[in-house]
Amino acid sequence: MNDFFLEHFKRFKFLKIQDLAVVFTFCSLKSFEKGEIIAREGDRFEQVLLVRKGIIRTYLLTPDGEERTIRLAKEKDITSCAASFLYGKPSTEYLAAIEDAKVILVDTKRLREASQKNLRILRLVNECIKEALAEAIMRVEFFTILTPEQRYKRLMEEAPELIQRVPQKFLASYLGITTVSLSRIKSRLSSLH
Repeated sequence: MNDFFLEHFKRFKFLKIQDLAVVFTFCSLKSFEKGEIIAREGDRFEQVLLVRKGIIRTYLLTPDGEERTIRLAKEKDITSCAASFLYGKPSTEYLAAIEDAKVILVDTKRLREASQKNLRILRLVNECIKEALAEAIMRVEFFTILTPEQRYKRLMEEAPELIQRVPQKFLASYLGITTVSLSRIKSRLSSLH
């Protein structure tokens, strides 16, 4: 865990080794089996997951019980339940392992407490929130500006491993289309090559 932890946090150049040591005390290793639900709507999930291995899916349930995938976090990505992370409130979403997964769990309650005493840790929290906000804005643009075929092409360019590793029903949901539409797009694109 030490090497992976240090590798991930070294990009925050403002952190000192003692800051990393403090953050490290809030961390633990955890494994999840393929299909395992990590967090449910209504849970107070006050942890951030740093994915070491596997893919973690974030999804919402519509009023009619349909699952809508809103995020796919792969190796080196960070994911969490937004309402719990930001406000300490019950989650509005679910987290589930798509593959067998290994993660580093960071206790966000203890992280928030440390950030009140240490400005560099506060800056770390703020940087992570800014990254999450930027990703959310890109996701809105993804759906607002791009056609379903353009969304698929963008995913092929930016994260081709997800296309290979994520089951079609989750991939289609992530792209905001049906599995039938996804099959048609893949067929159309493969016939062009």
